[in-house]
Amino acid sequence: MLFDRSTSPAPELNSRQRLAVILMDVAVLAEVTVSVYMASKSLDEDFTSVFMKAFFSMCIPTLAAGIYAIRRFRDRNRAAAPTTEAEA
Repeated sequence: MLFDRSTSPAPELNSRQRLAVILMDVAVLAEVTVSVYMASKSLDEDFTSVFMKAFFSMCIPTLAAGIYAIRRFRDRNRAAAPTTEAEA
């Protein structure tokens, strides 16, 4: 199956990773708001092009920082000792 994750489920997020995801979500919502505001104030240019320039110039660094933070806050002890069914 294409999305069958029953053999290797994704690990649970710890509290620091959850906080990083929440902060990233809030940042993306703020970026959408600022982008719509900037695009609505620009009368001489096309709304879509101004929105896309503003949004993606803010969103790409936010996503990169969020992915870095989630990986950085990973539990070291759980990643160092993976358990398999053969060991059990």
